[in-house]
Amino acid sequence: MHTRELHDPLAMTVVSAHRTSEGVVSYLRCACGVWEVRTARLVGVATPRSRSVGSID
Repeated sequence: MHTRELHDPLAMTVVSAHRTSEGVVSYLRCACGVWEVRTARLVGVATPRSRSVGSID
């Protein structure tokens, strides 16, 4: 399990990248399921939520 620290960029897979008026935006994904959105000024991280299966009683 990963911590909330940034992942090694060389271990991430680039899923998509595009140029905007403020620079390049890259969407990267780790094998553990964590997503990172990187720009020249910002890195956003999204971790997958665990899904619990509800039961009907």
